[in-house]
Amino acid sequence: MMWKVPDHLPVRATGRRLRLLLVALCSLLLITAAACTGGSSTNGGSGNSGGGSNNGNINADTANPSTTAFRWGTRAWASSISYNPYSPTPVPEYNFSLLNLAVVSDWDRPGDNPYYPELAQSWDVGAHSITFHLQPKATWQDNTPLTSKDVVTSFRVAGIDYNSVWAAITKISAPDDHTVTVDLQSWAVPQNDLLHLLQIVIVPDKEYGQFVPSDVNRTLLAYWKDYNILKPTTASIAKASGSAAGKVMTANSGKLVKYNPKKLNGDGPYTLQSANVSGVLYKKWNGFWDAAKITAPYIQVTPMDTSTEYGAISSGNIEFESDNQFTDPQVTTLNRQGSNAHYTFLPSPVQQVGLVVNFNHYPFNLLPVRQALEYVIDRHDLVKRDAGGQIVQDPAEETPDGINYSEAKQFLTADQFAKLNHYPVDKAKATTLLQGAGFTLQKGKWMTPKGQPFSFTISEQAGIPQFDEDGLIIAGYLKQFGIDVKVEDVDPATYTTKQQAGDFAASQTWMDWGQGAPMADWAASFGQASTPAWNYPISYSGKGPCNCAIGIGPEADVPGLGHVNIASELNREANQADPSTWSKYTWAWAQWFNQNLPFLPLYNNAFHEASSQTRYTNFPPDSQKWLWTGLSGAAQPVEWMQAGYLKLK
Repeated sequence: MMWKVPDHLPVRATGRRLRLLLVALCSLLLITAAACTGGSSTNGGSGNSGGGSNNGNINADTANPSTTAFRWGTRAWASSISYNPYSPTPVPEYNFSLLNLAVVSDWDRPGDNPYYPELAQSWDVGAHSITFHLQPKATWQDNTPLTSKDVVTSFRVAGIDYNSVWAAITKISAPDDHTVTVDLQSWAVPQNDLLHLLQIVIVPDKEYGQFVPSDVNRTLLAYWKDYNILKPTTASIAKASGSAAGKVMTANSGKLVKYNPKKLNGDGPYTLQSANVSGVLYKKWNGFWDAAKITAPYIQVTPMDTSTEYGAISSGNIEFESDNQFTDPQVTTLNRQGSNAHYTFLPSPVQQVGLVVNFNHYPFNLLPVRQALEYVIDRHDLVKRDAGGQIVQDPAEETPDGINYSEAKQFLTADQFAKLNHYPVDKAKATTLLQGAGFTLQKGKWMTPKGQPFSFTISEQAGIPQFDEDGLIIAGYLKQFGIDVKVEDVDPATYTTKQQAGDFAASQTWMDWGQGAPMADWAASFGQASTPAWNYPISYSGKGPCNCAIGIGPEADVPGLGHVNIASELNREANQADPSTWSKYTWAWAQWFNQNLPFLPLYNNAFHEASSQTRYTNFPPDSQKWLWTGLSGAAQPVEWMQAGYLKLK
């Protein structure tokens, strides 16, 4: 049986790049609101930190889109797109029209507030509640006021769509038209649930209220009570799915995702003018509460591949791209163009790239084999060669521990790092490991203990040049060592499905998509509740192999934690553990991962953006504060303009 996957920490969807995940899978991100602690009030208004003048008085009605639009090149999308954000194929970058209560402005969270207020003017985070104070001037694009009723409906619609933040909710109330209070379970971590709520897209009650059944609160609370989010089992998930509440959710969620309104009635700074497979055009809306700061009269989004985007940026035919990693020579050429073109990359605080080896494909179930491979693969050489030069755009994974450096460096000490195995290139150690496991080297080729040649195929997703190059380079290392490795490119339409079904012996992807509690990173790979999953899900019955991409466990001995069910324990920690315990759990799981290598970390991904200043100038500085804003449920240039950046020449 397959159940709907809730959008919450332990059941996070994982896949390609984060931006694609947001668009295609509507996955929510998790992060800690470090400044929003119990009883505090966070009012995050931002000043004109970008400097320069505002062109907010440009009249979009008289402006020519062909000469004034801010042009954004991005990946292609489905030919059939919907104005419904809950559709599997929503309008690309719909957050130009539909905003959230707030957006994440910095994944590393320096300063007092990691969030930029949008439809919420401020919020108070208590021990077991969060209260949102709405922007009093916020209005829908049909000129009706945006009120707390819209927000409450939006939260309930997200619940009908199985957003499991509802597992942590006890009650939602609206004492007046501009205040919404969410009461939480005693076990909930408010810092995590704050972001769940902030990233729910706000939709109009008069349009989406039709998907909210009567007595919806009781329905949602009953469903998640049966589900038992802290310790879900096959039986508890089946009970929730088959219950009266589960049937109500199934019926209404089915209607919700199929809904295709004739018009997008937004609450953001742009109205949708046209949308098809060839492009999307947004026009500035003067009714937006912060319209005076919106400097671009139009936004044009155009689908492009890597080569097309590079040419468009270098020639000044688009202002911005955020999807592709260019080669070193291309980067050098762009940055030599001075003020007219600029390429930047920053180490990603949310993900690392890994070679996923499937334990059901012998001999990857043998720990010495995985350790030997990690000793043979030259991660430092790899990150230079896959970009075509010496600019290390993707920092090599120095200490394979299963989470990104940003998380590891926050919660592990230097002494703890020193105690972990760094797996430097060491073919002698790799040889000793394989021989100790019964492998033999015959005429320069490794033979398994079963007397068969050690050979396998690395399956890469077609269309991602970086990964395709990685596969060939890794195959070269292993062939030179005596392991016969082939590389195949797989249709991207079926790649992730086949990968998580366990069809590939070895494959590559971005791993550790959890944010917030560092345990969320491991939970993203090993703590899902439902199938398909990267590893044994919590709902695993205990019979048969893991029909998944990895297959370690389902139980393990974790240093400091003892013998645990991997998915269940990570799920519990990610939902329930107080921030004061995060360092303890980080050290426990880092040791477990470092010793067992359930997948082979290669490098930390970097965030890549390129811009042209032929038409627009005053871009924000190269920093995570500004380069990660687009991954949090907001249209990136919107927050830039609200903070005083982007000026039409």
